[in-house]
Amino acid sequence: MLVPSSAKGADRERAFRAVYEAHAAFVWRNLRRLGVSDADVEDKLQEVFVVAHRRWEEFVDRGHGPRAWLFQIALRVASDARRHRRRHPIDPDGGAAQDRQSIEPPQTAAIDQRQQLDLLDRALSAIDMGRRAVLVLHEIEQMTAPEIARTLDLPLNTVYSRLRVARIELEQELRQLGGKP
Repeated sequence: MLVPSSAKGADRERAFRAVYEAHAAFVWRNLRRLGVSDADVEDKLQEVFVVAHRRWEEFVDRGHGPRAWLFQIALRVASDARRHRRRHPIDPDGGAAQDRQSIEPPQTAAIDQRQQLDLLDRALSAIDMGRRAVLVLHEIEQMTAPEIARTLDLPLNTVYSRLRVARIELEQELRQLGGKP
């Protein structure tokens, strides 16, 4: 439910709330896959929607709804967070070791799954943000290459190229980290 930029007050806020409720989970998932840590994802989710709210008047629906616009904002927020984390490192493992120690009793399956997700996160974080965005949209969000091209405003062949290279890089990273490609 998008409301024209001429809408005022309550209609605008209702429309924005509907967009938030419909797309918050999508943005959250993509922030995580774009390298935002568990500890920061809620703050970055809020940041994405603060930016979206501030720039609501600029949103132009090009036929694929607000998801593409929100993904572009999330991509910039994740990129900024990654740049900040590189400049100001706090905890090299993101608190993962501390989190694992606090699990009682040890639940082997849950721990194994968490370790695999951590491994995937580390492997994804080694991939260039542009290629990672294409990989996440294709493999996790199940978007087609033409949809990704429209979402990211890229030529279709660039999407295919980035996807191919990202898959190769992910496989190499997983091998280096000792995981299964």
